[in-house]
Amino acid sequence: MSPFAATLPAEHPAAPRYPRVLHVHAAGFPRRLFAALVDAVIVLVVASGVTAGAAVALGVPLPRWKELGPDLLLAGILDRNPMAVGAAGLFLGIGALYHIYLGGITGQTVGKRLMGLRVIGPRGTAPGALGGILRFLTLILSVIPAGLGWLWCLFDRERRALHDHLAGTYVIREDE
Repeated sequence: MSPFAATLPAEHPAAPRYPRVLHVHAAGFPRRLFAALVDAVIVLVVASGVTAGAAVALGVPLPRWKELGPDLLLAGILDRNPMAVGAAGLFLGIGALYHIYLGGITGQTVGKRLMGLRVIGPRGTAPGALGGILRFLTLILSVIPAGLGWLWCLFDRERRALHDHLAGTYVIREDE
């Protein structure tokens, strides 16, 4: 820094600009897990309701309560059943819209809001639409290998999961 710049008032246009430092508290694993479970239940309920409505409208018989489960969906996908493939695609699409809009644009999903958490980018603001898309795509990569990328936040000193590192985001506590 030149001696001239040090004598300028802070509001002067030639004064050096220093980045603002943001002090935050990283979200812990239990809060993040509960928020993720709430979000997964919301997406699952909405996708299941739309799928059931489509099945009724198309005259496709609905499975009995005892038949419901992940094995029914997996068997349907492997058999290339259009309803099962559509249900899986609908779950993925609704999940994408949910996480991109709420997590990316607003910075809080319903689960995160309930737990007092917020997603921020490197500048301390919500990641935005492109950041939300990147975060959702990397979230899929984080969950695919048995959730190991998501569990990464248990061992990371910044408490960031793999998808946080890949998308350049942080999940912080908002209440402190």
